[in-house]
Amino acid sequence: LGVRHIEGLGWVTLLRGPRPRSGEKGLVLSDYWSGTKKYFGNERRPAPGAFNMINNQGGWMGTRQQIWEWHTEICQGGFLPPFDSPHYNFDGLDPRNVEYWSGGLNLFTARHACNMQRLVSLDPDDFSRHLIYHSANNKQRQLQWRRKSFVKVNDLYGELLTVAKDAEEEMKEIAKR
Repeated sequence: LGVRHIEGLGWVTLLRGPRPRSGEKGLVLSDYWSGTKKYFGNERRPAPGAFNMINNQGGWMGTRQQIWEWHTEICQGGFLPPFDSPHYNFDGLDPRNVEYWSGGLNLFTARHACNMQRLVSLDPDDFSRHLIYHSANNKQRQLQWRRKSFVKVNDLYGELLTVAKDAEEEMKEIAKR
């Protein structure tokens, strides 16, 4: 994950997913990566579209106007049915996994999708409002082999605040130059 300070929002973490499409310029937000200070040793930053690093969202909301803009201006092939070729074959009934439709991959991935950036506020009053507890707990059982990568929310929040502090210090250093 990475952090960024956005005027009017404060510090946010940018979730993985969006990446530049061919011919697009300036549409992907940059951020300060959590591994910049070598917290992960020599690990390199994963690619934005690496599916093992994309977390599914539990839901989304949009106004009528936003959904219309997604459909007519932002999302390749449209957001609402009927879907347009070549991005959707068979009117969207081509083989796509459940995560594409119910997990929101159609919103935040680049290939044949909307490529929108998801962010989570790091404001202490707002952070928990971005979280949904997956009460079925099926992923916890299915992913036993990945158990070491599970992190408690309090720990994640503390880590993100540390990264935001590191980014702020680096911004101050750059401003001095």
